[in-house]
Order: sequence, then C-alpha cells, then structure tokens
Amino acid sequence: MCRPRVPPPTLRLGLLVAAVLLAAGCGQSGTPEPPAPGTSPTIPTGAPPPSNRPVPAEPDPLTAAPPAGATALPTGRVDASTLPGGLPRLVWTRGADVVGVYGRAGGCTDARLTVVEQGAERVVLRVEQFSTGPGPCTRELVYPPLEATLQAPLGERPVVLTGAVA
Repeated sequence: MCRPRVPPPTLRLGLLVAAVLLAAGCGQSGTPEPPAPGTSPTIPTGAPPPSNRPVPAEPDPLTAAPPAGATALPTGRVDASTLPGGLPRLVWTRGADVVGVYGRAGGCTDARLTVVEQGAERVVLRVEQFSTGPGPCTRELVYPPLEATLQAPLGERPVVLTGAVA
C-alpha cells in the first residue's frame, strides 16, 4: 500500500508561517496611504506610540530661554567663540551674583560648570561634558541647567564661555 509522503516538521512549520503571513496581508496594497493634508497620521490599534519619551518641560536649551526665575544675559555680553559646537551659548543670571548655563550630558556623560576667572574686567566660565564610566551607555542627551555663585556681583562684566566635550 502506498502512503502519501508528509513533509518534515520544519517544512510544515515554514509553510504554516507563510500561510499566516499571507492571510494577514490579504487585501492590503503594501503601501500605506498618506494622511490627508492638514490631518495627523493615525496609529493602528495596539501599536506603540511614536515615542515613549515624555514631552520635555523646558524648551530646547539650544534655542531656549533661561529657567524660571532667571534672566538671560544679553548676547552682546557673552563671548562663546571658543565654546565647542553643540553646547548651548545661553547665559543667565539669578540675582546679582549667580550665573548659569545649560550643560550637555546623557548616557555615560555628565556636565559641570566651573568659574575659571572672576576679574574686574570679565568672568570666564568653563562648561564641560565629561565621561562618567566605560558603559554600556544609553544614547540619551539632556541639557541640565548649571549655576555658579560668583565672589562679587556680575554687574556689567562680560562673560566668556569656554568648554570641553568628552
């Protein structure tokens, strides 16, 4: 008697998976329709949102205003010509003797602000992004506000920003 030949188990599983995938795609063109002008794209039911990150409470520090309670120093009083790219150039004051800037940190890096010079003619600040460990590191990027207290009120002295990125 002749018995029909049965495919091996791995082949049967592969055929089953292919059949399920074909059935799931049945009736779809393969190219999603673009959203109508002036509308937002919809997320299919059960799909994760485009980002699971919270919306930042502060605006982007590369173009931001200072934190609440601080006052931006006019850009004409800030010399950021030697500051590495990617570091914010905004300087603010809080009261007469506190200056602040945004640093850049995340993953295996952190940020710090150091007062390098406090002469009668100018104040020099150093913003540093430095390594905190060998990793593994996440790829997040944050801009923490950093502040330093001067020995005397800033007054009309200009601020020179220097810095380093690890």
